[in-house]
Amino acid sequence: MLACTRADVAPILSLRDAHATGALANPLLTEASGVVQSTRADNVFWSQNDSGNDPLLFAYDSTGASLGVVRVLGAQNRDWEAIAIGACAVGSCLYIGDVGDNGARRDDVTVYRIPEPLPTDTISAPAVALHVRYVDGPRDVESMIIAPDTSILLFTKRPMTDREGRERRSLVYRVPQNAWLADVTAQAALIDSLPMVPSRFDQRSWITDASLSPPNAIGARSLAVRTNNDVYIFATEPRSARPGVLQARCDLRALREPQGEGVTWLRDGRLLFVSEGRASTTHVGWCP
Repeated sequence: MLACTRADVAPILSLRDAHATGALANPLLTEASGVVQSTRADNVFWSQNDSGNDPLLFAYDSTGASLGVVRVLGAQNRDWEAIAIGACAVGSCLYIGDVGDNGARRDDVTVYRIPEPLPTDTISAPAVALHVRYVDGPRDVESMIIAPDTSILLFTKRPMTDREGRERRSLVYRVPQNAWLADVTAQAALIDSLPMVPSRFDQRSWITDASLSPPNAIGARSLAVRTNNDVYIFATEPRSARPGVLQARCDLRALREPQGEGVTWLRDGRLLFVSEGRASTTHVGWCP
């Protein structure tokens, strides 16, 4: 039986000091489907287009000003819906999730890993590909984080129903850190669920991105998981980043995003939000 995340209910709060910071200026970045903050350069963020676009990463600052474009060598973009940052043998790597699967039909999906480039680079180091299969069949996923132990956590996006036809919580899958060592398709094990129930009656309740915070003064990290409507903040286990207590839930509707797809933590504890759409507005705010 899954160990369901505790504290399922939290009051819905407003973002504090929420405001627009700019707009995504690169005309090629029209479907920003995720965002991560660089660990190599200050005030640098990375995003990717989804659904059959070129295998490109876009660098920009917190105002959306374009800083560069990097082609990912040896990768294909079937549906790049997720991006995360985490440790690897060379220090810091970007993990690109070619995990989009709107119809839940893909037998396996792919996570690419590259050493984190600089915005001034034009081509990345060769990507390492990890093929992943969910233990209980295909899933539609747009959210991925890399835990401190370098395992991969994936969160389902769309509505699902149980045997009685009731809508289910979002499911949490884990790919172990040693999966990169074997030249075989990795298994994503079902380990938990989130107290978030994507509704077939409200597409804005579907889960579109997740981000793991940098450690605070005592080494603890928080997990942000977003939909179009809300962002949920969870405590996490120190090494595995498994979601724990639901700490806060904040309403994002005041941002008026056309299709909110990305969230990442800033180093001061605020969150930065991005949306799909040409020249879409970037926002920051505190939750709670």
